[in-house]
Amino acid sequence: MRIETHDLDGTGSRRVHVYDMPMVDPASYWGNVTDVQCPICGGTIRWAEAGYVPGYRICDTCGRHFIAGGDDDKPTLIRVFNRRGGPAWREQIKPLGGR
Repeated sequence: MRIETHDLDGTGSRRVHVYDMPMVDPASYWGNVTDVQCPICGGTIRWAEAGYVPGYRICDTCGRHFIAGGDDDKPTLIRVFNRRGGPAWREQIKPLGGR
């Protein structure tokens, strides 16, 4: 996992977690980012473009949201939402006063 800066929703660049995915199916980019092991919990990353944008994926175990990224040689999953449904970048903000 590494942190990169991306503007995923058109509202400005934010730091996001990027996961390099193992090459499971050399003949198919989409086979490397769909129905594969979640890089966070070990669940299964499922196709979830209905109602979302092309390339959208959701883990069927932890519920985390990702966008497929990278290319044929180096597929990645970019984390876009946390499991509570808000943007993942909010998890990086520390509350003031210990709240």
